[in-house]
Amino acid sequence: MSKKIAQLSFPKFVDLYADKSIGTDFFITEEKHLLALSEYPYRSEGYIIGICTRGTAKVEVNLQIYDAKPDAMLLATPFHILRIYDSSEDFLCRFVVFSKSFLAENNINSHFLESFSFFKTASTPVIYTEPESGKVMREVFELIKQKLQREEHPYRTEICRSLLSTLLYEVAAVYEHERVIIKNKQTRKQELNMLFQNLVFRQYKEHRNVQYYADELCVSPKHLTETIKEATGKTAGEWIDDAVVLEAKVLLRSHEVSIAQVADEIHFPDQSSFGKYFKKQTGFSPSEYRVKASS
Repeated sequence: MSKKIAQLSFPKFVDLYADKSIGTDFFITEEKHLLALSEYPYRSEGYIIGICTRGTAKVEVNLQIYDAKPDAMLLATPFHILRIYDSSEDFLCRFVVFSKSFLAENNINSHFLESFSFFKTASTPVIYTEPESGKVMREVFELIKQKLQREEHPYRTEICRSLLSTLLYEVAAVYEHERVIIKNKQTRKQELNMLFQNLVFRQYKEHRNVQYYADELCVSPKHLTETIKEATGKTAGEWIDDAVVLEAKVLLRSHEVSIAQVADEIHFPDQSSFGKYFKKQTGFSPSEYRVKASS
């Protein structure tokens, strides 16, 4: 894949990875090496349910790093910024990608997708399943693939949409079980760190000061900074800056968006102030980074 891809559009996603698809709204892959972008982050237009079937890799989602290993599941939305790197030579993954419109069509509940906690902003995007649960997931993946291959079947789309709903409910059962285990193991400091990071990735465009997040979490800025530093090795302010810079990098890699538009998208008062901020954080001006990321 070209390093130039920042916003992975659905048609591009289909072109690069789909084995069988329904238009550009739903597709599934065979086992393959997934999105090996070693340097630059990207965002997908589609919702992704992936399962690692072999090997290992590092998965970075909104600056959090996870280990991909057999039976680990990736649950990504268009609101996540992804990077997959340091993959082993035998790393393989299979995944289903779909648009919200594909799932919503002919569904009485237009907010059906929002009912699943694993696709909410505050969700954990990588979960580790037990071998038996991983086996069930792979069986559903295989069934979807089989139904997609029946291209002449008059109800192929409806059957695949129904099987996607089945997959979502299977994922929900695993996710809820894993989240209970994680929550029971969390200390108060770990819980505060999780709440802070979830809040940052909802509000970083509008709010770049620690005081705002401390107020929202009902703690002092000093306590928040010390807690986040202890939990992650970075201060609260550094996490906020990293989130802003990550978004800027994704936007700057799209040449259809001007630097002034990038500044406006991240709520800087003007291009000049954004440029100074970006260079202070990265060592590059926005235009220098754009050239570097396109080479």
